[in-house]
Amino acid sequence: MKKILVLSFLILGFVLAMSFELSVLGGMELSGKNRPYIGARVGTLSAGISLMLEAYYPLSTFEQVQELDFTQIQFVELDPYLYIGIPIGTTLIYAGTAPIIIFDIVKTDFAIYSYELFHAKVGLRFGSGIVFFIEGMTTLTTSFQTLGIYAVTAGIGIGF
Repeated sequence: MKKILVLSFLILGFVLAMSFELSVLGGMELSGKNRPYIGARVGTLSAGISLMLEAYYPLSTFEQVQELDFTQIQFVELDPYLYIGIPIGTTLIYAGTAPIIIFDIVKTDFAIYSYELFHAKVGLRFGSGIVFFIEGMTTLTTSFQTLGIYAVTAGIGIGF
């Protein structure tokens, strides 16, 4: 498992050296636990095949963002996405999948959430330089059946 993570981070680092996007995001689960979340992502998102590392932190309510003490966060979800994108002018249509990894900040340890589940998403990214995006996400099993857990995400970022 650690070899896969090290290899993923090395590939991500190589891709980032060429071009990258840095974004912040927020979203809402529309089923499942129905909770909002915030996050950030870094990586490449362009035409063809791209890599993006995304980190999510669930909230109880969106109002909790104002009171959030980042030093108290113990766990975040990391999703190393592999995307394929199709450009249309300054708009990018993309789809991707990622395993669900839990990062224990206190112990500096990674764990796969489940070997049977992964996230899949589709999205639209608008602009160049300053980018805006909106995405739909679901949780799938390895037999490509949805668990009925859906989420909508929107964000803003800087693309180089």
